[in-house]
Amino acid sequence: MNRYVAQIPMTIACPEAMEFVVRDVLGGEYEPNLDGSGFTILDIGANVGSFALWASARWPGSRVTSYEPHPGTFDYLKRNTAGRGDITIVNAALFPGSEKKATFLSRYAGDGESGLAAYSGETFVEGAMVESYEVDVIDPASLASADIVKIDIEGGEGDVLAHLDLSGTSLVLLEFQNRRNLDSILATLAADFEIVERIEYSWDPLLSQNDYRTDLAGDVFGRVFALRRGQSRLVRREPVGH
Repeated sequence: MNRYVAQIPMTIACPEAMEFVVRDVLGGEYEPNLDGSGFTILDIGANVGSFALWASARWPGSRVTSYEPHPGTFDYLKRNTAGRGDITIVNAALFPGSEKKATFLSRYAGDGESGLAAYSGETFVEGAMVESYEVDVIDPASLASADIVKIDIEGGEGDVLAHLDLSGTSLVLLEFQNRRNLDSILATLAADFEIVERIEYSWDPLLSQNDYRTDLAGDVFGRVFALRRGQSRLVRREPVGH
């Protein structure tokens, strides 16, 4: 059986500065080369909805729940997923604990690097984020376990992952902002999951941009994909022949 890439046209509203990010996601940035259908999917840090739309096409019959706290970005998400019965959107952030509100920082609606103030200071210099909002917060421990979990929340991935119920989870797709965050992620996954992809990028080439902290020199960001050992719902299908 040969594997082909289907180019599926999608119309997505987003800020011009985020167009390359949307293209990357729709082009397969989160592709784990694992097939299946009918999954429950958590999309934590949904931004304008590109992952939710990609995942619903990638794994047919799945139901995606997307969490996005920024009010302006949530408007994009609502517009991009309108009429989709398979995508549920929630205007809230995930953060461990009993707090119901938290401060969220951003540069503009749709900003893919916006995040909770609790984490933002690890990446950005003071004053880089010009927008501040009090947003609703949901404790990740309160969520039901999902088949697939994707997290991209600009620094809080390790904390949220550690408090999720992963007992029914087969696949985890994560971004990370620094080595401390990566170490936390790997520690949570170590017992039950195999790392199937780990990509690290150096912060150093980006530090000439004024927004980033210079003490990120020598640190890394990137992504981690992890598959539960012994799971059977997701199937790897290698192409045979040409």
